[in-house]
This record gives sequence, structure tokens and C-alpha cells, in this order.
Amino acid sequence: MSVTTATQAPPAPHTSEAIDRAMRKRRLLNLMLDYGLYAALVSLVVYFSIASPYFLSTRNLLNIAMAIAVTGILAAGFTAALIAGQVDISIGATVGLSGVVFAVLQEQAGLPWFVAALVSIAVGMVTGMLSGLLVILVSINSLIATLAMSMLITGIGLILAEGQPIPLTDGTLGSIINARPLGIPIPVIVLAVVFAVGWVVFNRMRLGWHVYAVGANPSAALRAGINVNRICLGLFVLSGGLAALGGLISTGQGGSAFPGSGDALAFQVLAAVLLAGFGISGGVGKFERALVGVLLVGVLLNGLVLMQVEPYYQYLARGVIFVLAVVLASVSLRKAAR
Repeated sequence: MSVTTATQAPPAPHTSEAIDRAMRKRRLLNLMLDYGLYAALVSLVVYFSIASPYFLSTRNLLNIAMAIAVTGILAAGFTAALIAGQVDISIGATVGLSGVVFAVLQEQAGLPWFVAALVSIAVGMVTGMLSGLLVILVSINSLIATLAMSMLITGIGLILAEGQPIPLTDGTLGSIINARPLGIPIPVIVLAVVFAVGWVVFNRMRLGWHVYAVGANPSAALRAGINVNRICLGLFVLSGGLAALGGLISTGQGGSAFPGSGDALAFQVLAAVLLAGFGISGGVGKFERALVGVLLVGVLLNGLVLMQVEPYYQYLARGVIFVLAVVLASVSLRKAAR
């Protein structure tokens, strides 16, 4: 009696080729998401260096660094919260409120500048805490909660300023902000310190790993013993505090305060961070890439100015950047879901 065994036919050649093509496309997509940001930045630098003889001058490079300093500081706090799956778009309103609080306390209440500065940062942290409490205690989506807080914060700032800019007659803050120890502007030093500390936290400390865990899967993080609510609340406080710090820098640079001064910053930060490959859902992205995203946007806008591009085309470029950022965020989200 003979026993016959069934043999499995080898896969059709065209099926194997289709799988190989799909794998190559996926690897190419991964490479573009991982290194496309750096390639785009290098390409812009090379192009503008050829197009304008002033681009690589020391003065212009410092101008770029100064221009992105506030946006970068805000992006640091925004990115930390985003990694945990929280979106804080109230940072722009907090920038304006912190400047107004400083101006009112120094110019009208007569407090010393450093006291007014500390109170302003504290106010920013309180606004961040209130946003966090709305998210944690009331279970409101962070985007909606911070949008509502943004309107509330702007309204408070307008009441304090009586709807008018408040000039700084005491130039102490401006002198400090505009100082250049060793030729490096103070805002650039602050930006470097903020991202250096953030890099250590997110790459070398358990706290950073906990933030990633919260963003990736809050339920699993909670079961692992991570205090999800405390981390989220702390990140909102951090974001508000850094936004207030950015507001003080903007106020010192401009010599006046107005509640609407930071309205556009939230969307600039959001575009830069999404360009850097961070997803709205959280749990992914390297913290330091946020600075590269901010730098890419700063280099592009600076180059357009040097090439004397009309302002409305510059505004169009901002819109293109934002659309591209949203597309990249969507692609990154689909990649993470696979």
C-alpha cells in the first residue's frame, strides 16, 4: 500500500515580485520619513547659499537663530506634550498673556523686573495646569480644551491690557534678552539649554520613557504602574511655562506687550513639529527632531526674505508648509498603525 504526500506548490513568480516591490516601497517610505527632513534642510541651505551671497554670513545665521528661538522654545513644550498624545494649541495665547502680565506688573504695579518675570512664568504654568485639568478631570479632548483655554487666555490678556499695546519704559528686560555673551544671543542660549535638557530626559531618563509609554498606550502604561494623569498634567504645566518664557523673550525683543502677539505661533509650532514626523496620536518621534523642523521652517522663510519674495507669496509658502506637515503626519500615523 503506497502513501502519497501532497507537496505545496511554490509561490508564483509574479506574487513574489509583487511582495518584493511592496517591501521596497515600504523601505523607501521609511527612509523618506526618517531622513527626508534632514535632506530637505540641507537642500534648502545649499540652494539659498547659491541664490544669495548673504545667506551663510555670520550675521544672517544669527538672525535665523534669533528668529526661531521663541518658536523653538514653544516647540519643546509642545513636542513633550504631543509625545504623550496631548495637543496644546493654547501656547500662542499664553505667549501674549505672559507679556501683558509682565508689562502690567512692571509698568503699572512697579514691581522689579525679575519678580514680574517670575510671576509671568507662573501664570503660564497655571494656564497649562488648567488645560490639563480640563483634559484629565472632565475628559475633554486636549485639542478642544486648549482651544477653549486659548480664547479665555486671550480675553484675560485683552482685559488686562485694555485692548492696547503696553510699551516697556524700563528697558531692563530688553537689555537682558538682547545681550550677546560670547557673541551668542541670549534667546539662542535658552533654546539650546531647553533642547539639551529635553534630549537628556527623553533619551536617557525613565521619565522620558514613561512619556512615550503614555502616548503609545495609556491603558497599558496605567497597568504598568505609570501615573498617567500626573505625567499629562505635568506636561501641560511645562508647555505653559515654556510658552510664558517665550512670551517674555518676545516682549523683551519688541519692547512692548500685546495679548494677540503670539496668535500665529501655535500653528507655526504645529507645522514644524508635524514636519518633524510626530503624530497627533502620540508615542512616536524623537524629541530633538522638533528643533530640526523649526529650523527648516526658519531657513525657508529667511531665504524667501533674502530673495525679496513678495510677502503674499511668503504667506502662501507658510500654507504649503502646513499642508505638507498635515500630509506627513497622516503618513506617519498610517505607518505606526501597521
